[in-house]
Amino acid sequence: MTIPDHGVDLLLRRTADDLALPDIDRLVAGGVSRGRTRRRRARIGAAVASVAVIGVVGAAAAVVPRLGGEVDSARDPRPVQPATSGPTAGSPDVAPPADVLRPLVAPDEMAQTIRDMTGASDVHEVFVDGSGKDLPRLFYGSVRSGFVSFRIRWYNNPLVVEDGGQPLAPSHICQPAVEPDCTTLPDGSRLLREDVHQSGGTGVPPTFLERSLTLATHDGWQIDVIAYNSTGEKEGVVVAPEPVLTMAELEALATSDAWYA
Repeated sequence: MTIPDHGVDLLLRRTADDLALPDIDRLVAGGVSRGRTRRRRARIGAAVASVAVIGVVGAAAAVVPRLGGEVDSARDPRPVQPATSGPTAGSPDVAPPADVLRPLVAPDEMAQTIRDMTGASDVHEVFVDGSGKDLPRLFYGSVRSGFVSFRIRWYNNPLVVEDGGQPLAPSHICQPAVEPDCTTLPDGSRLLREDVHQSGGTGVPPTFLERSLTLATHDGWQIDVIAYNSTGEKEGVVVAPEPVLTMAELEALATSDAWYA
C-alpha cells in the first residue's frame, strides 16, 4: 500500500494558489483589436496585389503591337466586367438610406492606404471635413512622377434633400454624359469611366492629358480618381505620354474595401 505524499499535495496547492488568473476582458479586447488589424492588412494586401498585377499586365500591353503594326499605348487591361443596362437582380437602383453608409477609416489611414496601393512617393491631405454634411475628403499624390487626385464624399448630402432635392441613386453618375461608359457592379454600385482626353482649360497645352473614374457605391459613397500625365493638375511638366495610372488601376483603387473601417 502506497502512503500519500502530503508534502507534494501541499506544494501543488500552494503553487496553484499563487498563479494569477488571466485578465479575460483584456485578452478578448486584444484579440478583437488584432483581428481588425489583420483584416485591414489583408484588405490592403489584396488591393496592392491587384494593382501590382494590373501594372505588370499593363506594362506588357504597352509594347504589344496592334493589328496594322501600331503600338498599343493604351496600357489598359480593363478587368472583365459585363456592362448592363440596369441594376442587377437584388440590387435595385434606389437612393440608399443614410443608415447603411459604411464608416471610413481615419484620414491618416486613408492617405497611407493610397501610398500602399499606388507606391506614391507623396500623398498629402488637401481637404477633410468630418463635420460636413457630405463628409468630403480630398487627397493629392505623386505616382510615377505624375499627379493623381483622390476624392471621396457622401453623394446624398442631407442639406440638398432638406432643401427639396431628390435623393440620388447610384446611377446618377451616368446621367449627364452622352453615351457614357457606365457599368453596373454586382452589388448595384455604378462605375463611370472617362478614358484619356485632353485636360483642357485656358492656356493648357494639348499634351496635358487625364484619365478618370467615378464610383457611386450602393450605400452612398462617391469616389473620384483622376490620373494625369503631368506633375500638376493642368499645370507643371509633362512626364509621360499618357496618364500615369491605367483605367484598370483606377478601378482597383476605387473599388477597394480598404477605405472602410
